[in-house]
Amino acid sequence: MSEHGRYVETDKVAMGVWVRIVKLFATWKMLLAGSTRRSLMQFHNDQLSILTRSKHWKTSLGLLGGLSDAQVAFLRDYARLNSERVERIFRMTALLFITVPVGAAVALNEIAPELWEALGVTETSTLLILILAYGVIVGYMMMVAWRSRDLIDLMEFELARRRLVDARTMDP
Repeated sequence: MSEHGRYVETDKVAMGVWVRIVKLFATWKMLLAGSTRRSLMQFHNDQLSILTRSKHWKTSLGLLGGLSDAQVAFLRDYARLNSERVERIFRMTALLFITVPVGAAVALNEIAPELWEALGVTETSTLLILILAYGVIVGYMMMVAWRSRDLIDLMEFELARRRLVDARTMDP
């Protein structure tokens, strides 16, 4: 097999593991974890011990165990790039969905307060519903950004764990 062929196969294997891990770290699963023991430990100073006992981390670490150090390093870099992009999307969404509408509402209220009545927004509850809807969208995007960062943490943890194993085998 040519060097290029081997590279493509390695990418397929690593990316196959990536797809499986991303499914384990699905954002919607964070919503279901609202009342678990792990979610109640968010104020604990040792988050990694808690995470390494969780099912999605154990399964993911098992999947990473079948990859070489170079493949895991590639996935860490891939996760970092992905997380940076997700973070930019989150920031843009927060800016567009919260800052712009609230700023526009305040400005319109100062310039032409009667415009709200003309638009049919006379009830405070209507405005609150709109703000709540925007808040839910931005909140979900924040969870997506959190999960994308979790993927980097997982890859960095696995690489650190491997360095420890390598150090133990090198010491007499």
